[in-house]
Amino acid sequence: MADEAAAIITQLDQARELAFSSADMFPQVVKQILNLVNHPSLEIQRWCALFLKKAFAAGPELVSAGVKIDLAIDALMPAKTLAQTKDLEVFTAVIDLSVTLYKLVFRYVAENDGSHAIWDNLRSLKNDLIFKYDSQFPFEPSFEKEHDQVRNLDSKLELLKFIFTVIDYQSQSVSTRYYSLARVNPGHTLIKQGPMEAEASALLDKVFEPLQDDILVTPVITAVLNHLAVLVRRKRRFIDRIIPVLEGFESNSKLQSNYESLESFKLSKKYCDRTLRVLLNYMSKCQVVPPNFQNSVAKKISLLTARGDDIRKKNILEPSPADENIKKRKYEGFENPSKKLKTLDYKNLYALTNVNSDLNNFDLSTLPQNILVSMALTALSRADVKRLTRALEIVGERYTDVVKDVVSVKSEGAKREGGDDDDEDDDDAAENFAAETTYTVPPPKALSFQEKKEHVKMIVESFFELSERKTKNGEVKEKDDDKISKQLTKVAIRTWDQDSWLILLTRLATRGMSTIEGDESSTDVAQNEQLSDIIRQALFDHFLGNIHERVDTTIEWLNEEWYSEKVSNEEKARQEIEEKWQKKYEEDPNSVSDVQEKVDQEVENIIVETPRYNKWCQKVLDAMIPFLEPTDRKIFLRMVSDLPYLNKSMLGGIKSLCADPARSKLGFLALQFLVMYRPPVKEACFEVLRELKDSDQEDLKEEASKLLTKYGQA
Repeated sequence: MADEAAAIITQLDQARELAFSSADMFPQVVKQILNLVNHPSLEIQRWCALFLKKAFAAGPELVSAGVKIDLAIDALMPAKTLAQTKDLEVFTAVIDLSVTLYKLVFRYVAENDGSHAIWDNLRSLKNDLIFKYDSQFPFEPSFEKEHDQVRNLDSKLELLKFIFTVIDYQSQSVSTRYYSLARVNPGHTLIKQGPMEAEASALLDKVFEPLQDDILVTPVITAVLNHLAVLVRRKRRFIDRIIPVLEGFESNSKLQSNYESLESFKLSKKYCDRTLRVLLNYMSKCQVVPPNFQNSVAKKISLLTARGDDIRKKNILEPSPADENIKKRKYEGFENPSKKLKTLDYKNLYALTNVNSDLNNFDLSTLPQNILVSMALTALSRADVKRLTRALEIVGERYTDVVKDVVSVKSEGAKREGGDDDDEDDDDAAENFAAETTYTVPPPKALSFQEKKEHVKMIVESFFELSERKTKNGEVKEKDDDKISKQLTKVAIRTWDQDSWLILLTRLATRGMSTIEGDESSTDVAQNEQLSDIIRQALFDHFLGNIHERVDTTIEWLNEEWYSEKVSNEEKARQEIEEKWQKKYEEDPNSVSDVQEKVDQEVENIIVETPRYNKWCQKVLDAMIPFLEPTDRKIFLRMVSDLPYLNKSMLGGIKSLCADPARSKLGFLALQFLVMYRPPVKEACFEVLRELKDSDQEDLKEEASKLLTKYGQA
């Protein structure tokens, strides 16, 4: 998969260069990239996110405003798809992209009332990102609020940018210099001013929360203050709500976080105060402070200025008497969250506080039972459910780890004891050995070819049952023999998931039945090929059972098929060429200077045929195309883009798609995609287009001529 992703990214890099060098090709490339966001490879998803972010930041010299809006509408759902990727770089790039998409599409809907589907897609993207602001996406929550507050800052800062954009667009403004809700028709059926302003007001309360918290998360606080500097100029109506929050912000009343040092906390106070002072000075200079707030704002500025001057006179990093007044926030985590036991006793098993604390040495058995029951019930009733769950998980993992070690020790001891008995038995056997009592295990009974076929069918059925079982359970069960399981995973498949049984089945068909050496015309080779075909037919039938959900497995199979056959046939060709040149060398050593060099040169120039792959790939495409719907664009493009080899015969099926009025668009899109991203089949695609151009249907002639002209083949 890594090699496949690298090859695709190489092609995508070429497409990016084409897009940013040609205004005509730019929209076409962007639309093609939008189709790739569902690719399972994280590297390709990351590439798509970064490309789209850069593409929508392009200026009018590359893409006109109208075309950019059309592309933005098409990009809404792909952006939401990428926003579900649990990768920080992808997620932050998607948020940047969404800021641009929101501005473009909001204006479009405002000017085109009745765009219900577009508006729903925009709201879906917006609500998804706003919801993620309160989560730790793309990371998992840590069950501790304070820890979650101070991590994943990159995502929070990007989401703040998006939320302030929503507030800006969904609220009224007296100025016509910037776009706002005031430009939307009051009678608009989709963008209703009341709900829009209510949502903007609620989001403003949400971004105030970091300022009102009891700890300082400096990057978030300074980002909020910087965004407010823009908002106070554009939205005078929010001034009466913003100023009280700014006046109420007091860094000296904040608590030191458990996840920062004392020096870091003092620096945080300094930078937050300085950013707040700059904001208040800016508001006063712009004359946006209402008369009833001017005195209090002036006092706040004076206080912050005096505090800043005092800090500049001292070395803030040196200890001072005032440090004793700094209080830490109460720690809500576990002092001892380790999942490993250092000492095998119950105290260490259950202790989540400091193991050396005197509290852990108290003997609870001295208390009456009724008091112990009352204490336990009171503690359970007051405990936070999530925190209690996490505590039980830690204790459970400690216990599991200890039991595993004990079982391992016992089994090793049993083996040693058994080994001793075996040694004694061997000694007795050696004393009583007689040659005439030697027993030889009979050879296994040879299976007939029909029995082999029945056994292969049983194996195939078992593999499919295991695959289905894993699909139902939604998880991969660990084998009892952990060592064997790990070795199997290491040799066969790097990442074990629910489709791994099917991947093993593809390898059994392509490699497992092959003999190392043998005559191609021998009976054994022919029979092994028939056994492999049984597995291939089963994989083919499995694909036909649900072509929409089993495309990935089929692509894996055909890639394995092509690779195995190509390597095998290339090795056979090399052996034949080596024999030929070796024979020439033996006949006349002076006529051949370097045998190996001659062999390598000839091997490089030969074309290795893959008839077995061609046969099954043709069958898959012929079976798939009749069942395709116009909406199956993604799975079909995925299939034709990821197959390792295509020829004109395989592309013939696409011709039938183009001839079908309901699916014509899908067929031409596939041909255009292959022309752009698969150079080896470009000429074959042009031949198909020329045949369509010569057809009797006018619509086919027109579309085929258009594509041929576009790529200089008219």
